[in-house]
Amino acid sequence: MKSYSTLFLLLPLLTLAPAVSANADALSLAVDLGSAKQKAANFSESDTSAAITLGYQLNAHWSLNLSYTDFGKVFTGSGLLVTEEDYFETQHFLETKALGLTAQYLTEPLIAEWAFGVRFGLMHVDSDMSYIAPDLMDGFGHSTLDSSTALTVGLLAAYPLTEQLDLTVSVDYLAPEVQIYGNSSADVKTTRFALGLKYNF
Repeated sequence: MKSYSTLFLLLPLLTLAPAVSANADALSLAVDLGSAKQKAANFSESDTSAAITLGYQLNAHWSLNLSYTDFGKVFTGSGLLVTEEDYFETQHFLETKALGLTAQYLTEPLIAEWAFGVRFGLMHVDSDMSYIAPDLMDGFGHSTLDSSTALTVGLLAAYPLTEQLDLTVSVDYLAPEVQIYGNSSADVKTTRFALGLKYNF
């Protein structure tokens, strides 16, 4: 079932493939770097986040965008690992990556050549929950992978540096359901701020 959600995200782009190949000048490639804050009931942490996005311009204002985002790795708390002879403190982490498909609307330049926009869509989120016990067996560790699909919304602004290169500022939000500890799941509210460059072919 989890693999179907990834296929669902890619299907619109596969359908548009002939049009994309015939209109390569409608393509764009964007990279950005920022900070992602991930928050649940028992933790609230931030880490460096990076993304790469392939876009296809549908018309003057609307585009379709496929993105890969690394939200970073955050500390989610401490616990105990109990053995027959002793117990050890564990440190827990959450590492999140996502494949997203969004529709984006961008205005004409409005203020000092800045254009403003909004985007919305779906993200297939892979969450790697891990823990380590530093004092046991030279750093014993364990990790499990959980996947989910979440709605995402965002705001952005773009400033033309050259005819083909734009400076972008963005904020995005999603709240995927993640199985954090054992059978316990929670909505991890994720807010990402980023600064990037977009090249228009």
